[in-house]
Amino acid sequence: MNLGVALLGTGRIGGNYINIIEETCGADIRVVAEPRNEFSTPIAEKYPHIEIVSDYKETLNRDDIQVVVATLPHWLHKQAAIDAANAGKHIYMEKPMAISLTECDEMLAAAKSNDVKLMTAHTQRYMPVVKKMKELVESRQLGDLLMVYDIWHKPYQPKVRPKWMLDRALGGGMGLMDGTHMIDQLLWIIGDDITTVSAQLGAFTHPELPCDDTSMAFFRWKSGVVATICRIAWDTGITDYGADFFFSKGQAKFRIAYGSEEGQKTGFWIGTDGRWKEKPVADCNSMLDEFSAFIASIINGDKDTPIPQLHGRRVMEIHEACETSALSGREVVLSN
Repeated sequence: MNLGVALLGTGRIGGNYINIIEETCGADIRVVAEPRNEFSTPIAEKYPHIEIVSDYKETLNRDDIQVVVATLPHWLHKQAAIDAANAGKHIYMEKPMAISLTECDEMLAAAKSNDVKLMTAHTQRYMPVVKKMKELVESRQLGDLLMVYDIWHKPYQPKVRPKWMLDRALGGGMGLMDGTHMIDQLLWIIGDDITTVSAQLGAFTHPELPCDDTSMAFFRWKSGVVATICRIAWDTGITDYGADFFFSKGQAKFRIAYGSEEGQKTGFWIGTDGRWKEKPVADCNSMLDEFSAFIASIINGDKDTPIPQLHGRRVMEIHEACETSALSGREVVLSN
């Protein structure tokens, strides 16, 4: 029997999950919780077989719902996860897991006490170019990994963003929006054992906003590998999204197309002897692959989720270390 799924929220990418859930083997979407008529009305017209409710709590007392997919504003993640866990529902939470490490701990405690799974969706590790980089690092085809330059330069466009995204107290800022993606990529490819973090972070392009738009962070691993995260949400600039990896016997890079600027392209390249050579990468639906893996882990009774349940907390721990370093002007030592 398929697992019944409730979708909590439809803003931004949330609505995409309707099709994702419908295409996932072992899952049936049965209800969508959306209080805003401008979002719920088009969904009701397009998907008449799906029930629409205005309050997500209406989905939690239903026996035909075993899983909730939460695509809510960041500041609502904690309470929604705790409510769902207390109702005995497994939780698929869009990143970031929460807006603080303390909230992550409360969510994990609720999931554990109710024997349900709580996975944070860090979808980009399912992207083919990111997977290919991990395979290259593990193969040691180019020797030892030495360092990484991870970048995301993009337009901010604060006028078109919801107000909560422009306030760190509500989970706004580009660190929680983009930086958590970049931290996840590095942890997955290089390893979880980051030892120190040093960062500069702040509202440099839009100083009038109470949230960050720009950051440069420097990470050290136990292995000796180092990496930087360079991200900026600019008013005027060039979009560039991807990472450069430097090995003892060459280089590799990937780029992910973002936005509609001329020249945007998703691709993977290996550089040796002064030349770049593009490598073919198979396409896929990363959101579908990730959610399908999550549903399979529940059906199979796996001990943990495909992205470990503690991983979302680790990403938040490192992000908070970046914020602490920026405020103090000092390097932060992480526990492992």
